Amino acid sequence: MFQPDAFVEALALVLNWNTLMWLTIGVFVGVGLGAIPGLTTSTGVALMLPLTFTLDITGALGLVIGLYKGALFGGSISAISFATPGAPDSAATVFDGYRMTQQGKGRKALLTSLYSSVTADTLSDLLVILIAPMMALAALQFGPAERAWLMVVAIALLGALSGKHIAKGLMSAAIGLYIGTIGTDPMGGASRNTFDLAWLRDGISLVPLIIGLFAMSRMLEQGVELLHESRLGTRVERRMHDLFSGKQEGLTFREYLSNWREMGIGLGVGSFIGMLPGLGATVASFLSYGIAKKVLPHKRIGTGVMGGVAAAEAGNNATAGPTLVPLLAFGIPGSATAALIGGALMLQGVTPSPRMFELHADVVYALFTILILANFFNLAIGRGFAFFYAKLGSLPKPVLVPTIMVLAVIGSYATQGNPYDVLVMLFFGFFGFAMRKFGVPEAPLIITFLIAPMLEESMRRAVLISGGDWLGGLFNSPLSLTLMAMAVVVLVLSYRMRFSERLDAMSHEPDAEADDDTRFDR
Repeated sequence: MFQPDAFVEALALVLNWNTLMWLTIGVFVGVGLGAIPGLTTSTGVALMLPLTFTLDITGALGLVIGLYKGALFGGSISAISFATPGAPDSAATVFDGYRMTQQGKGRKALLTSLYSSVTADTLSDLLVILIAPMMALAALQFGPAERAWLMVVAIALLGALSGKHIAKGLMSAAIGLYIGTIGTDPMGGASRNTFDLAWLRDGISLVPLIIGLFAMSRMLEQGVELLHESRLGTRVERRMHDLFSGKQEGLTFREYLSNWREMGIGLGVGSFIGMLPGLGATVASFLSYGIAKKVLPHKRIGTGVMGGVAAAEAGNNATAGPTLVPLLAFGIPGSATAALIGGALMLQGVTPSPRMFELHADVVYALFTILILANFFNLAIGRGFAFFYAKLGSLPKPVLVPTIMVLAVIGSYATQGNPYDVLVMLFFGFFGFAMRKFGVPEAPLIITFLIAPMLEESMRRAVLISGGDWLGGLFNSPLSLTLMAMAVVVLVLSYRMRFSERLDAMSHEPDAEADDDTRFDR
């Protein structure tokens, strides 16, 4: 139910110079980070997470949400400028965006990306404001057993949807659950999985874990790539010469409206994909682009037209708000970035859960307000500085990589002043680097790390209520049985689909070889 008093209090918390300043900084930095190839949205939010510890809750939300939304748009800048997406989320934008640049329409492509991003983002945020409270009300009716099985379903979805190999996704989720149990048993007080190290009794801290997995590991990967590069940035510098001069054609309002079908496709696909754990903006971007190309063949998407840019960027940015729906309604992050935003809330003493709407209604309304305001800030900053940020893509890696590594070390130490946090960050930096090399996704790990305490609490509370009877505690209602069946169905279907894909690929290999032989004989 709408709470007028909490809403008024939220407006007072948000509409002040401090919060608006941090929101501006977040968007400004986010667009810049997004424009630099190799720095993903998660990397940027992870680097800024230690800073939120020193801010009030609205300032912290303004910083991380502004950075998130800014980085989602910023990735399209380098994608359009020189066919190198700042993040995988903007890879689909390259197809038409870079072709428009080659045609001398780079300015029009960038403005199409900006306006499509902001339009889809704003409409999807309004959808979140309508849906999240209703889902939270439904979630409040869940008992401990139902909450536990809901998290099991989320873990199954993470494994099934987060990569090409379901086993790797589930392995990442299992590692996250294990790391979440390191420390002191919250009910018995005994040390668990600490390897007789006293400094692990308090568990693994969130900030060094996140910085190691998302920032340090990526910089290690970039550092390895440096060893294989001989000449850096020369192609970029050539491409940036007079690329976005004021002489280039801009975007008219009529041209913006002509892309309403593409933006509508992106809005629908992105909003739906954003609510599913594990898929994310990259899938939404490619799926929106592919659907628009099939549904609107007369637009000739893929040949360097505005519609391709609009569909990809609308689908990409439409996930920003909906990915927070599972976090706010059930306490389960829908993506790696949503997990980081949940971490920022936890650092402020607010645990994402259905009870947030009761216990911290002012924070929820403040978050909704910041979601909407961030879009207008993104529009203003993107419109004013996009062409300046396009030049950031030429920043050489020998400067970028060591700078971010130093920031990662400083951020890990500064949060609690604990030198062991730096060791934890470095360990997970190398661990995340190894995961990336073997194709194991990081998102399931961080998401299950955050939900591990809630899963354990729900399971043990359900068993205690049933007097120690595990079967009676966990299978005590039709809803529990339904959720358990859903988890099994998700795993079975995902396995069968992957198995059938492999069979199809194997069955077509001989045909392909035969065709090759036939062509050779001719």
